[in-house]
Amino acid sequence: MVIDAFLPKHLRRRDWLALAATSIALPSFATTAAHTPGLLTSWVIDDQAWAGVWQPGSAPRGVALPKRAHEVQMLHPALGHPGQALAVARRPGETLLRFDTRSARAVLWHDIEDDRVLCGHACYALDGSALYTTETSTDTGAGFIAVRDPVSLEKIREFSSGGLDPHMVLVEPDGTLLVANGGLLNLPETGRTKLNLQQMDSSIALLDAATGAQRQAWRASDPFLSLRHLARAPNGTVAIAMQAEHSDAAARRNAPLLALLDTQGLRTIALPENLALGGYGGDVAFVPGRNSPNDDRFVVSATHAGQLAWWSAQGGDPRQLPLPGAGALASLGPDWLASGAQGGVRGEVATHRVDQQLASVHWDNHGKWLA
Repeated sequence: MVIDAFLPKHLRRRDWLALAATSIALPSFATTAAHTPGLLTSWVIDDQAWAGVWQPGSAPRGVALPKRAHEVQMLHPALGHPGQALAVARRPGETLLRFDTRSARAVLWHDIEDDRVLCGHACYALDGSALYTTETSTDTGAGFIAVRDPVSLEKIREFSSGGLDPHMVLVEPDGTLLVANGGLLNLPETGRTKLNLQQMDSSIALLDAATGAQRQAWRASDPFLSLRHLARAPNGTVAIAMQAEHSDAAARRNAPLLALLDTQGLRTIALPENLALGGYGGDVAFVPGRNSPNDDRFVVSATHAGQLAWWSAQGGDPRQLPLPGAGALASLGPDWLASGAQGGVRGEVATHRVDQQLASVHWDNHGKWLA
């Protein structure tokens, strides 16, 4: 690992230099060809966090992080930095990192402003001219969308996210922003403790990217469902993965994980009685059918239940596939990969089944397909 000139201000240099001398202790796997598709993601080994690339048949390779990352994605191609990726710190986070996936080298560390914390997700404007990050105020817990320079990562301006606890932001085809406001209040002095469970107000907000004005908002009929992750189908339907915050354990365990937003509004997809998924959706993805659009599906990682839960693109025909600690989901066309906190990776690449176990690797919740 190469030490970069841009170190996070909260890291003492001697600690970072000591980390540089360490290596990733992993099982031995066969070398994978450079063109093999893979998963751009983050993981933890022996309490050390990393972000980088995993390819089937190999060990992951990446950059050491001061704390866990949440979302990792390639830079927008219009920025002219091929091979570089962005890692966003897990909430409440302080650091953004640009790094090179090919050399596993840090390029730029950026600490955000002292009165804000990152909420784990970011996305680029359609033309790559801006980076949008979800953030909260350290003073009030109010939610914000920061508009950042996509290369320097400096903040240009910000506007309200339309609620509390903004988690994921998605750019719509017309350039507007779709924000999943989780609705929970957290403050630095109380960590991840949820301070407003009885008054939580989760929503999906549609914002004007130029002015920040809220054009529309949607809420689930159950106020204890926190709307957190987003995935769009080609026809415009957006799937939302939810996390239940009910005080009753049984209600939480049996709560729905999926909602769909389309031209008819927001509807929650109820679970059949024989399917309990733990009330926690860690990620969501759209996977088109390999042979027919009739096989198009949304998949949600049911992290607490250790399952991948599949629905048709209309929200019917629920199915499940075991994956302990299910988290990151990535797809490109009908090919897909999923990883779990206990080291497992499952998927299908060019009709070939992927099923690996990396015992020492604890995968984080999100990933992107790396062609």
